Amino acid sequence: EPFQRLIPPAPGFLEALREATTEHGILLIFDEVVTGFRLAYGGAQEYYGVVPDLCALGKVIGGGFPLAAVAGRAEVMAHFDAGAVD
Repeated sequence: EPFQRLIPPAPGFLEALREATTEHGILLIFDEVVTGFRLAYGGAQEYYGVVPDLCALGKVIGGGFPLAAVAGRAEVMAHFDAGAVD
């Protein structure tokens, strides 16, 4: 989770994490259940300017109903969709 409820990341941490994951071919995944649409309209990724490969969203997108979503880069999401990307 990029924000860890009440513990914001140290300056430069998320940027360094993005660089390291890209360099080593590791997916960067943000848990935006708490921060999505709250910290900023685009969540922590907009607020900190770091774009993850996958993002988990929940709570606020359901407006009180149990709803969740996973979003991500087309290349990554294609693995969940048998290769079909619209």
